[in-house]
Amino acid sequence: MKLRGSTLVILAAFFYGINVVISKTAYTEGANPMFVLAMRFLIASVLLWSYNLVSKGRESARASAGQLKVLVIIGGAVYAAFSMFYYNSINHIPVSLASVIFYLYPVVVNVFMITVIGERVVPRQILALIMATLGCFLMVWSPVSDYNVLGILLAFGACFSFSTYLILLDSKFAESLKSLEPLTVTAYITSAAAITLLASALLTGSLWAAVTPKAWLAVLASAFFSTFLSNLLFFTGLRETGSSRASILSTFEPVVSVALGVIMLDEVLTLFQFSGVAMIIVAVIIINMLKMGNAEDK
Repeated sequence: MKLRGSTLVILAAFFYGINVVISKTAYTEGANPMFVLAMRFLIASVLLWSYNLVSKGRESARASAGQLKVLVIIGGAVYAAFSMFYYNSINHIPVSLASVIFYLYPVVVNVFMITVIGERVVPRQILALIMATLGCFLMVWSPVSDYNVLGILLAFGACFSFSTYLILLDSKFAESLKSLEPLTVTAYITSAAAITLLASALLTGSLWAAVTPKAWLAVLASAFFSTFLSNLLFFTGLRETGSSRASILSTFEPVVSVALGVIMLDEVLTLFQFSGVAMIIVAVIIINMLKMGNAEDK
């Protein structure tokens, strides 16, 4: 069962990873980031609710007023902010750089747990944090790089907002959500984010973009493969592998994004940047393995 679960989590990571390339394709066909995000989350919301209602019935959609308040804040504010930061960043900097900066989020969460919550520090954690910091430095400040500062700041904004999203989900603030099915929580968060993104797209005039049929295909692929199907695969696999093992397997996501950026978008990584990517991914694996060890000790 664990092999099947691991395969499903890796497939989910693959579909998450290809989304930056899909989105970038939509941008080249006349779409803008806000249009892509608004349409992607709107379509994905319909798919997620349809699946939930068909497979689990109407009872699965029930949530209390308190739960709805938490879901609206997490989805409509924090998750929507992450999406806007991340998918605007790839409009300014290479996919490979944006995805690696974003994937520093386990490190940010780890630093928060140590400095704010007072979690016990072990030597391997310190090693991982040093590696991640050095890796980020090598990626961003490569001697031959000339990157857009706004794009880099947006990618870091995505990293910090997604870290906030994870911290909130694991805090007392979201404790009431534990009685809900994970896919139901995802459907609510996706729907709340869709409302925020649609409103933002309307206010900025982004929703009336003149896009090609190819851009619409990219949006549909993003909604189906990288939002609906990826979440379905991940949560199905999660039940069989456990959260700690799933977090390690999910490290496959930035590998996919970086590889596709190089192969399909002709992005070039210098030796410095390749070393930085490797250091960040190893650091994330170390942190996730420590988390898995802690879970097993409990």
